[in-house]
Amino acid sequence: MSPYLPFVISGLVVGSVYAIAALGLVVTYRTTGLFNFAHGAVGMSVAYAWYEMRRAGLPTPLAIAVALLIIAPVVGLIVDRWLFRNLDDASQASKIVVSLGLLTLLQGGVAAIFGAATKNVRPFLPQQTVKVAGVFVGYDQMLTVLLAAAILVGLVVFFRTSRLGLSMRAVVDNRTLTETAGFDSRRITAFTWSVGVLLAGLAGILFSPLLGLDTLTLTLLVVQAYAAAIFGRLTSLSRTYAAAL
Repeated sequence: MSPYLPFVISGLVVGSVYAIAALGLVVTYRTTGLFNFAHGAVGMSVAYAWYEMRRAGLPTPLAIAVALLIIAPVVGLIVDRWLFRNLDDASQASKIVVSLGLLTLLQGGVAAIFGAATKNVRPFLPQQTVKVAGVFVGYDQMLTVLLAAAILVGLVVFFRTSRLGLSMRAVVDNRTLTETAGFDSRRITAFTWSVGVLLAGLAGILFSPLLGLDTLTLTLLVVQAYAAAIFGRLTSLSRTYAAAL
């Protein structure tokens, strides 16, 4: 057995979480043309909401469902409608400044409400292990890797085969032409932001048991995903996923 195999496995697990975060960045950019510097901050906010619901006694699966299927889309709608929808004609530099302001607001706001101290998070995925090539691999590790791969496949199929996915790809190129074809560009961008926040929140939740819940660490999660997203040229989902791993 190679002495490096345990580190390879750990790298694949962490890389899979980075892949989920980076895929969210790419999805948002492909539709809006905006590189969202607050991506990690919105993911951190969703992770904190999940943690507080779980701590209040809500079953973990239900807390995850509420955080990802209700809170994340709502945050995405707020970001889209209250911030970036009013900046359609603004310069790219202005949009970047707004995203940096949102990052600071969320990081500072969550720290003020819940405290800046790191919170230990109990694992919520199965902790049993199985021996593979002389190395014990956890079921939680396998599930994380499979989940990231499933998200990649799902996004690729969605963008290539569904009418909504094709329209999302078209909005950033020509919003007027997309609307002429019968699509509501505002609904498309709102849906895109919701998906982006969902993926960021999922990455934050998956990272919580590994790193603890910390406003600064999860906010800077997007920095770690930069390399993967840029390697994929902010457009290629498969390249982004491979780079993250």
